[in-house]
Amino acid sequence: MKRITFLCMLLFFLSFKAQAETRYVTPTGAGSFDGTSWANAFPGTSLQTAIDASSVGDEVWVAAGTYYTTTTTNRNISFSMRNGVTVYGSFAGTETLLSERVLTNGLTTILSGEIGAAGIADNSYKVVYNQQLDNTAVIDGFVIEGGNDDRSPTNNGNGLGGGMYNHGFNVGGNCHPTVRNCLFRGNTASWGAGAFNNAYGGGNTLPTYINCVFTQNHALIEAGGMDTYAVAGGTGSPTVINTIFYENTAATNVGAMYAWGGDGGNCHPVLINCAFINNMALNGYGGAFIADNLDPGNGGTSSGACTVTLQNCIVWNNSATGTSPQFYVRGTGAQVVATYSDIDLTGQSGPHVISGAGTGNVDINPMFLDMASGAGADGIWMTADDGLQLQNASPCIDVGDNIGVHSTDILANTRIYNTTVDMGAYEFDGATLSVENNVPELDFVLYPNPTNDKVYLTFTASGEDTVSLTLYDITGRLTQTILQGEKASGIVNREIDLSKQKSGIYFLEIQTSKGKSVQKIIRN
Repeated sequence: MKRITFLCMLLFFLSFKAQAETRYVTPTGAGSFDGTSWANAFPGTSLQTAIDASSVGDEVWVAAGTYYTTTTTNRNISFSMRNGVTVYGSFAGTETLLSERVLTNGLTTILSGEIGAAGIADNSYKVVYNQQLDNTAVIDGFVIEGGNDDRSPTNNGNGLGGGMYNHGFNVGGNCHPTVRNCLFRGNTASWGAGAFNNAYGGGNTLPTYINCVFTQNHALIEAGGMDTYAVAGGTGSPTVINTIFYENTAATNVGAMYAWGGDGGNCHPVLINCAFINNMALNGYGGAFIADNLDPGNGGTSSGACTVTLQNCIVWNNSATGTSPQFYVRGTGAQVVATYSDIDLTGQSGPHVISGAGTGNVDINPMFLDMASGAGADGIWMTADDGLQLQNASPCIDVGDNIGVHSTDILANTRIYNTTVDMGAYEFDGATLSVENNVPELDFVLYPNPTNDKVYLTFTASGEDTVSLTLYDITGRLTQTILQGEKASGIVNREIDLSKQKSGIYFLEIQTSKGKSVQKIIRN
């Protein structure tokens, strides 16, 4: 009996010791500086120490503030992730539960490469340097900025990835971190300024990016936002979900994203509910992205494979000084496959076109709230006024493909508000800001929608009012005047006949003396 009791106590002790630990970090630290609580937090200079001390299942909680890669001027020092460890940022520093962390006011924890003198010239080459990671290595809730790998590019990492560098280099190399709720901004590198996924020479890198923003990163050569390099037998296939590439630039080609699978490599990025907006190739082609399987240095020979796959994405208003302002296809084994996406095809011609059936694709102004101000009036990404949210009349609402979508959008709102997911990173829920205001005095019911021919509108007018109903097609052309200045009160029913109209998206404008509303109708 004593033996059984002893074994039970030993097992209880071992299980207790095996419980996951949380380590706390603040900019200045506190108390005993041992990281056991906010009151005894590690100082910011010990952030990497906290990560390195963690074991599988542990978490590192990092309070608001700026954390620098080093206190020295050594540009080779970076932060690094760790298998089995989740590093969470953007805490106020008082939370006892992860659910108490609030991200809706923007990300507040910064990982910075700004060391040495002011300006980027002597900044850290890479803010985050990762290698030999699986997808249990997680970083969540950080701004990653100020990396500057301005060295001449080499296959093993020089000049690659100023913000984050994932080193899956050569046979046996693996790097598959999970990156969530992160903002990559103001990073510089020769290639892949925001992030670089390196699978060169038979390596592997399969990172996952969820709810991220890449903005105002600059490549000194190519790929301002992200680069995946799976040349010479490598496999590089990032999965990118609810992520925005906005105003990234490259000195030559490819403003936002490069995917390269030449010389026997395989590069197959999959992007779901992403947006490429206002990216620029300053002296070349492919404003948003490129799919490339040419072999380097072999006179244009193609022996690898590269497919960029888009689902529920928006590619709009990107630019290049050369051909193909939106995207570029390079090599006979490269292609871009897109479904249920809104892609500007102006200026695109073969081979720089969509391959496959292109099911559900459109080429229509997505009608953002404010495309010129992606972060919104507050200048803070991932907050309620973000400019790349959809207006209530947007053709990108309720027209996506539900398969494989994330449970929430980039603002942590429910991803499928109605029965069908929206295109882009933000899900329209009816409460989103819009240039059109609903009429509060009228209670609308519009059914069936989508419809094959007729749709029925029912509304209740509170008191007597003057109502006009007009129908427009997707180009804004007036197709039908249903009511024109008619007096209405109580319950009003109207039939709208679309049987003579082509299949597509239409907008019903409901105008009263009290305001205006625009309702979308889909004719199958």
